[in-house]
Amino acid sequence: MSVSAAGYLRISSADVGAWMDFGTGVLGLMDAVREDADGARFLRMDDHPFRFMIEPGDTDKLLAAGLECPDRHAWQNTLNRLEDAGHSVMVGSSDEAKRRCVTEFASLEDPAGNTLELYWGRELDYTPLVSPAGIPFFVTSDQQSGDLGFGHMVLPAPDIETATAFYTELIGTGITDILYPPGMGGLKINFMHTNNARQHSIALFGGEHPLGIVHMMIEVPSLDELGQAMDRAKAAGAHFLATLGRHVNDNMCSVYILAPGGIAVEYGYDGLLIDPETYVATVSSEGDLWGHEYNFPGV
Repeated sequence: MSVSAAGYLRISSADVGAWMDFGTGVLGLMDAVREDADGARFLRMDDHPFRFMIEPGDTDKLLAAGLECPDRHAWQNTLNRLEDAGHSVMVGSSDEAKRRCVTEFASLEDPAGNTLELYWGRELDYTPLVSPAGIPFFVTSDQQSGDLGFGHMVLPAPDIETATAFYTELIGTGITDILYPPGMGGLKINFMHTNNARQHSIALFGGEHPLGIVHMMIEVPSLDELGQAMDRAKAAGAHFLATLGRHVNDNMCSVYILAPGGIAVEYGYDGLLIDPETYVATVSSEGDLWGHEYNFPGV
């Protein structure tokens, strides 16, 4: 497989300070203090220099998703495959790569218009995680399979078949589950793994989304850490998009909380780990074993 993990997200925010307060005070991520000429702030969850770059903007939305390739050979082969298929790929400058703490990267759009940044050679600085909420670690690695990435992301893709073919045939992901959520008129969500044990790193939602991301997920190691985050979110006045529940396909026990500006964050634990070489894809007609009652603002 070409892609090892979902490495980072670049997020535009109309109130970077509020996003940072949410990221540190509610999610328990670490403020990764870095100089940035464009005023971005950075959130850390492991030995990577950052996993989330929060950039000043007029609106809140996902700017780009960073996908990690295992080495330069795999990275270049992926770029060649994309260009041969007619996709426009722009290799970033050395200064742009340094800002992302990677050796090289290239940006492109998937068929749905989502911006991806394919990179290799993340520059780790091994600064220990110090969570302001006392979280001992986030689930970003596995002893057997190594890096699991920051978690997962669900991206909008109205033409889901074309987008799925792009990810599976060109980016190099594999289908793990096809979900037909009940009561949504045949709309489906395709879940895909990269070359690690996380059940899915990327999912495609067969519809539009104004913020460019349906949700992002980060995982903690225990139910207690999840419960304490729920208490912090309640104390901070954050909106719970979904109550506590457990998903069918990846076994994740989680809640959904809205960040300032409206991006949904799934905060979970106990996600399913798979063997990406042998896992057999499933088809689901239910999203949840229990819970996850949704409360959409203004609906």
